[in-house]
Amino acid sequence: MIRLLSVFSSLIVALVVIAAPLGFDVSDEGLYLMLAHPQQENQAGILNYDLFFKLLHELTGFHIGIVGLRIARLVAYFFAAFALSVFYKKIQCKEKLSFSVFLLAFLGLSTAYAFLPASLSYNHLSVVLVSAILAILSYSNQDWSKYFLMGIILGALVYVKISTALLMSIIVLLVGKSIHTKLATKFLLLTLPFLVFEILFYFFLGENASLRLLKGIELQSARPDYHFLLLFKYTLVGVFWFLLTFGLAFVTLHLVRKVYLQSLLLIPMVGGIFYLTMITDEFNHLFLLIAAVAWAVLFKKHRFFALSLNQRKWLILLLTLPFLLHFGSNVYWLRIGIHYLIFWIIAWYIWIDQHSPSWKPSFTWGVSCTSLFLVFYGLWWHPFQQKALWESTETWEYLPGKTILLSKSQVNQLHKTKELFHGQEQVFAAYRISGLPFLLGKTMPKTPGIWDESQLKAHFPNGFEGMYIYYPIDSLPDSWPAPTLILESFE
Repeated sequence: MIRLLSVFSSLIVALVVIAAPLGFDVSDEGLYLMLAHPQQENQAGILNYDLFFKLLHELTGFHIGIVGLRIARLVAYFFAAFALSVFYKKIQCKEKLSFSVFLLAFLGLSTAYAFLPASLSYNHLSVVLVSAILAILSYSNQDWSKYFLMGIILGALVYVKISTALLMSIIVLLVGKSIHTKLATKFLLLTLPFLVFEILFYFFLGENASLRLLKGIELQSARPDYHFLLLFKYTLVGVFWFLLTFGLAFVTLHLVRKVYLQSLLLIPMVGGIFYLTMITDEFNHLFLLIAAVAWAVLFKKHRFFALSLNQRKWLILLLTLPFLLHFGSNVYWLRIGIHYLIFWIIAWYIWIDQHSPSWKPSFTWGVSCTSLFLVFYGLWWHPFQQKALWESTETWEYLPGKTILLSKSQVNQLHKTKELFHGQEQVFAAYRISGLPFLLGKTMPKTPGIWDESQLKAHFPNGFEGMYIYYPIDSLPDSWPAPTLILESFE
């Protein structure tokens, strides 16, 4: 089994590394790279992990580029896989770490390449940091160092995704309960690292997350797609479709005894739900619906209450984590849930290890093949809002000494655009095209990305004067001057 996992993991690493200098998505990936740009402003920011990149640049002069941010994601996944193998070891009371679990966790994490660009983002960082929290939380000791270490991770998580940080803080306090450590002491240990981070950022950079969030939460709540109840809806819709698929599958498995009849009923059922929930041309949510069926199979085949109380506690947490981590996102759960599939994969493996070890080879094959397919499809064949990567053949230098391979038409477009904004340090772009100024070697005024008109008005209440690029997926305020360039496409 280790040989199988090693082969598939090596293939995925090769696909990611070879793809690192190829292609670029100017929408979401542009935002990720702008957040990693040390000179990029982020006024009233909700995503504040850019402060770590700015501090790193302030202390060392290091500026990570496109290739570096993509490799950083791969390295982060190895770290998360190690953390999850530690978690598995402690939960299952194993004597030593399992290399098989490490590789399986890496493959599970890699399924996230199916959706969104390849560069490291807040979605990936939240998964990595929560994996680290699980590893530390699984230790039975309750001394101060455990909570202080979790405080460091939770503090970092505040800068990545504040809603996840708050929910995970509650989980840490509930799951890590102990008579040895008072609640007030725990709270102090969990919050102290964040306060230290804030002081350091203010001392070196003159800004921190607290100052940004005071204004950022107000601006963000003014956006129609970020209303609090609507954020609940984005997650609850995912819960609904999961429970519906799970419930129908569980009833089918319970009432129908013969396996071939079960398949005849389950395949069209999942296919029908997949069709109803397909709101874009993406199909990765099919694997989330299949995952709901997998949960139904486990609940049908094995008694949940036959597991130990400790194991049940962890399985429930792993089952709910994909929904908890999603909360705060304005993207429907079924689209982005593939990023959190890893927690279900670990849960299934724990359950299989306890009840049906003979299932491990089939399970390993299933995860390995699924992961390799999703990486190839989502990274190479149909990368997020890009042409297939093998069409990226032309070199483009976006910063001194930093290059990327793009398609010939993209490079031609960049040459024309660069001439229009020659001599400017900043180029404003609306909407969802932060990557275009980034590829021109420029930064954006005030914010690393503008996604819609409400956000535009919030950041520029007095209008805008000057040259700018416009991608017409939303309206512009009437008072704004005509755009310098209307971008119809970037392919």
